[in-house]
Amino acid sequence: MASQWTFTTVPDAFVELAHLEPNYPEHKVTTQPHLGLIQGQKYPSDDLTTAGQRDWVRFAAYVKWLNENAPGNVTYKVLYLTRHGFGYHNKKHAEVGTEEWDTRVSFLNGDDKETWFDAHLTDVGIQQALDLHTFWLDLVGNEGAPLPQTIYCSPLTRCLQTTDYVFKPLMKAHQQAFKPRVKELLRERMTLHTCDFRSPASSIRENWPEYTLEPGFVEVDTFGRDGHLETDEEHVARKQKALAQIWEDGDCGEFVSLTVHSFAISAILLACGGLACKTREGTSLAVLVRGERKVNGV
Repeated sequence: MASQWTFTTVPDAFVELAHLEPNYPEHKVTTQPHLGLIQGQKYPSDDLTTAGQRDWVRFAAYVKWLNENAPGNVTYKVLYLTRHGFGYHNKKHAEVGTEEWDTRVSFLNGDDKETWFDAHLTDVGIQQALDLHTFWLDLVGNEGAPLPQTIYCSPLTRCLQTTDYVFKPLMKAHQQAFKPRVKELLRERMTLHTCDFRSPASSIRENWPEYTLEPGFVEVDTFGRDGHLETDEEHVARKQKALAQIWEDGDCGEFVSLTVHSFAISAILLACGGLACKTREGTSLAVLVRGERKVNGV
């Protein structure tokens, strides 16, 4: 039987980042204190006999309570969404301007100084990822936020690098396995820009041996090679499909990390019925999502 998932953002758990956009340069929000978790929020799962529990600890108990009391076709997950650090494509875009980038430069693999095909992180992007790792160490170690139980990642190099810098030492610091899962559907909106084409599967396996490519991950990149520019609606539908696959992945847990891209984060939020949000490179955010499975339309 075919199953269909619908996703909705659960309100009043995290701050609404879209409302904060005007406060930031270029309206790109950055990582919020406490990862945006609303402080002092009361949950029906709170243990009133225990005083002084940290907000993240109480929230994690609330997510567990939601799943224990949900119908069999409903599952709640917290998505940790991370945008990759500043890449060489971002650097070149800033240098030449949007018009030159969109009409000419973005279709090149690079120049005599730099390459932005499947763009890597710049030194700035690496530092952003290292700073984000420090944030996560504090969030988990001092605030009690749960570690991601599964880490998913776009196959583009800048996301693989960001995942390595942010989450690899975090997981190892807590004696947990680091085994990210690479998903094709988590890629950026396809615009035919060479920065959004990926390296061959064999190259990813060779350079990132701790990462598992999902079943069916083909050797040669076929995204965008038919000349079709993905519309916003098509991109949101692709991210909805990616979420459905993650929800069907029974062992991924309640707290799931996705290392992705700017437009990808907005598409994921829209697929969950939320508001799109611009994020600066090297930013993490979180959202509590309710997934409901309908089988054969029922």
